[in-house]
Amino acid sequence: MDRPATLDGWLLFITNHFTHPVREAQGASPRYHLARAISSKGQRVLVYSPLGRHVGNPLQDFFANIRPKRMVDGNTTYLFPPVIASPSSVTTPVTLVMSTLFVIAYLALTRIKVAAQYSTTMLVAAVGAVVRSRLKIPLVANYGDPDFARETGAARRAFGFCEDLVMAKGNSYAVVYVDEVIGRYVRQRYKVGRTLFLPNGGHEKGSAPLRRDSHEASALRERLSLRDKRVVIYAGQISATYRLDILVDSAKRLRQGFPDIVFLVVGEGPELRPLRSAVEREGLDENFRFVGTVPYNAMGPYLACAEIGLQLLSDMCMGTKVLMYMSQGLPVISTGAWYQQYSEFLKNGENVVLIPPVSERLCEQIARLLENPKLMRQIGEAGWRAVMPYTWEEHADETLALLREAILGQSTAQEPKTG
Repeated sequence: MDRPATLDGWLLFITNHFTHPVREAQGASPRYHLARAISSKGQRVLVYSPLGRHVGNPLQDFFANIRPKRMVDGNTTYLFPPVIASPSSVTTPVTLVMSTLFVIAYLALTRIKVAAQYSTTMLVAAVGAVVRSRLKIPLVANYGDPDFARETGAARRAFGFCEDLVMAKGNSYAVVYVDEVIGRYVRQRYKVGRTLFLPNGGHEKGSAPLRRDSHEASALRERLSLRDKRVVIYAGQISATYRLDILVDSAKRLRQGFPDIVFLVVGEGPELRPLRSAVEREGLDENFRFVGTVPYNAMGPYLACAEIGLQLLSDMCMGTKVLMYMSQGLPVISTGAWYQQYSEFLKNGENVVLIPPVSERLCEQIARLLENPKLMRQIGEAGWRAVMPYTWEEHADETLALLREAILGQSTAQEPKTG
């Protein structure tokens, strides 16, 4: 059955991806791609960023966020409220309150017809929950990152308050989850009846992995001196969230058996300088290439140069990088404490390799794949088959269908009962 393409009114798309400290990562965000895909279908989208935007250094951010800003791009309107931007999260509760009042006032004054809301994390979903309770606009929330496992103390209590407001108070019609462990948490703790799995990434409809022998990949290998090298790529944030500390120790061990191995590191972040210092200290300069940030739509040649893709986390094994590698047909090695809890989308040994965040295990699995090209090819092809159905167009269709269901469900619930 054909799904209606758009909603009868605007979609209020509440997100925090404009607050990412690495500006290039804002454009690589799956939230950005989802909003873009929904808008491309003709849906009018009001992208609202309650936490403001990141435009440079903390001083620039502070002054840029004092005044509200509105930008129009085709079917999409970007709205930024006046907020107090600070490097720490101390002002976040005040910012969320200000942002909630601002968007409620904005909708009342402009009188634009908002049909439904979609939020991208539990933190900003709290804004949508209040809007839903006050203006009766149905909300579908995406849980986002596993804050229930990553936050402690006062931060965990704050996130718990947001979770309760969204899921325990009945303000969210449904919850989208990007990782099966997160999905189980949502269903078991909050008994959420309507959930939808949409992985945290996708690819463009009709796209195919860039060939290793393509002109673009060959030129890049030449420029980076990667000809006849065994290349393992890490592409993404270089921050404390990721276990890049185990990369250097693994490289020390691996170069003994694979002197031609090169770790291609794409990205920037606060841990880049310590990582480079550790590489220099261990004499691994010839085994690493640091290329800085690369726009998301220019990643193809870099991925085509590699034989293995790495995701290095302490807790979960899913994420944007995993989907990006899979869409290129790269075999993925992903670390995380939850590595044994995956069996639905990620299947260990079939379409991905899942291990704990330990350097010995990482070294062992990289060596195992490099020594077995047939196994690398099998895992890479299985990964591509797994991600193939998840185009951004399909993400948009699924999201719009769920939002229409939310609108219908709320309308039915509000109909007066006759007897």
